[in-house]
Amino acid sequence: MLKKKLSILIFSLGLIIGVSTSLVTVQAAAAPKAKNLTSITQSVNHASPENPLLFSHRGSPYNNPDHSFSGYNQAIKDGTQYIEQDIWLSKDKKLYVAHDNNLKKSTGKNVTISDSTTSQLKNVKLRNGEKLHQLKDVFKRYGKNVHYIIETKKNAGDNTATEKALAKEVKKYKMSKNIIMQDESIPGIKAFHKSLKNVPILWLLDSVTQRQYSEEIENAPRYIKFISIRLEQWTPKLIKLSHKNGFKTNAWILNTYNDNYRALNTLKVDSVFTNNTKETVHLIDKCF
Repeated sequence: MLKKKLSILIFSLGLIIGVSTSLVTVQAAAAPKAKNLTSITQSVNHASPENPLLFSHRGSPYNNPDHSFSGYNQAIKDGTQYIEQDIWLSKDKKLYVAHDNNLKKSTGKNVTISDSTTSQLKNVKLRNGEKLHQLKDVFKRYGKNVHYIIETKKNAGDNTATEKALAKEVKKYKMSKNIIMQDESIPGIKAFHKSLKNVPILWLLDSVTQRQYSEEIENAPRYIKFISIRLEQWTPKLIKLSHKNGFKTNAWILNTYNDNYRALNTLKVDSVFTNNTKETVHLIDKCF
């Protein structure tokens, strides 16, 4: 019995050491570089149905926690040039990278970013053991070796503080030539654009009817580069209207092969958010 307990203890320690070693390796190893990285100006200007632009949604969410270094590393290795960040402003005005304001789903902790300070968030861990990253952590790790597509997130009725904080952070780390900004809020988009006029902007639309989408597209500020709509809500008519008004198109989110085929081969959008970078890269390489 003692020998059996000792064996179990040794096995458990081995698992703990293995997980810890893996985590240290992820955080200590040099970050991968995007292959054949082109400038954002070039990639945005050339985005088209024949040359679709790919954005890796939250990193690699199938096999890694959202917005983890391990997920970003995998997406870059799978061929992306753009990794996505969703950012929230903490109580003490720091930008944290997480899809949801409440961290229960991603960390197991019932903690809300906007109600918490850095001292309260510093020990919160993602499910793979990585810490909850600030945007500056991502910039420091990957630098200019990859591009970023960053969504400003906030509670309903909030002001433009998140967009202004993002503009300040981008300037501080000299990343204005390495990001695309995305937002649902036109006031937020305007506030950001006022500060950083040369950064491309993607507008996330979420209406109900085709008529509403059409009105939004026709009235959108012309400095916006991408009109982004859920894949299932895009129609050929809206694609045509977007192009007529000078906008690139974007579809989200690609999960299955059928999603990829519909977005890239049927609708022929100019760019996509994908949850499976490897599969989408493979289809783009195969078809284009």
